[in-house]
Amino acid sequence: MSTPMSLIAQGSFTNAAGAVAATNIELPKRPDYFVIKNRSLWGTAPTDVIQAEWYYGYGAGQAICITEGGASALTATAIAAGGAGFTFVDYSSQTPGALVNTPGTAITAANPAVVSEGVPPAVGDIVRVFNTTAMLQIAGMDFTVTAIAAGVSYTLGYMDASGVNFVAATNATYRVIPAKYYTPYRRFITGITAANPCVVTVSVAHNYLVGDYVAIHNPDANMGMPEINGITARITAVTASTFTLDLDSSAFTAFLWPTSAVAAAGLTHPTVTAVGEVATKLTSSLNNGAYYAMHIDTGVLGTTSDVIDWMAFSRDYTV
Repeated sequence: MSTPMSLIAQGSFTNAAGAVAATNIELPKRPDYFVIKNRSLWGTAPTDVIQAEWYYGYGAGQAICITEGGASALTATAIAAGGAGFTFVDYSSQTPGALVNTPGTAITAANPAVVSEGVPPAVGDIVRVFNTTAMLQIAGMDFTVTAIAAGVSYTLGYMDASGVNFVAATNATYRVIPAKYYTPYRRFITGITAANPCVVTVSVAHNYLVGDYVAIHNPDANMGMPEINGITARITAVTASTFTLDLDSSAFTAFLWPTSAVAAAGLTHPTVTAVGEVATKLTSSLNNGAYYAMHIDTGVLGTTSDVIDWMAFSRDYTV
């Protein structure tokens, strides 16, 4: 017996000029079937994916595809789980993902740090890393994944591990941590400048706004810059992973990560918490960010400036 499907949402978007970046499509509910078609490449005889499909039950990153060959011949292809296809994301779920423990993983002592991983998370995921042998300074911290190489690695885009006390890790495991309902969040700090004005870098995109007041917590002397612990300051500028404070920290002791050996004895990571804002009412700290989404990765998005049409369907279980 078949169950009919109903269209629940549809739309289109254009790949950014000069880059093909993964994107999230917000949906009203979990779909049972999701399809995209590349309007720009359809019928132009490229050697690229012109249509890709996802069905409920597929693994993260999986897709089945139709590729148009150089002479307009159609080829059926597939992207296996863990690849750069589709991943349904429920941002209302607060349960951490399963521990991914692939043998042979490592983390580069570089800016940004890159984790070798045969089953990488998706771009945009928040991951909590564990068992970072030889790089215990970052064990237990959350990071935004800013890039992946399917079946090979993922990048911790806001983590500079090129400092003097870092050496490459020889192991790492991770869990995907769901985004919380409300923003802005408490975030781990990965860098603080001794400058006027002071600039703070965090490990996960922070969602803070200009005008927010934040409190800096840096109680562990092993991290350097003890003078900033407990200071509350106003944000005057932001990027995805940094914010500038109305604070002169140029006379403070330098912020410095300790060695892995020091961290092995116990380390309290520095954090930042939003505590208020310069507004007549508190808005940014009460933003409900929960939603369903289809994450569309680069393996099905064609080339730059392509127009992508998409449709999402759900089974009608009332029939």
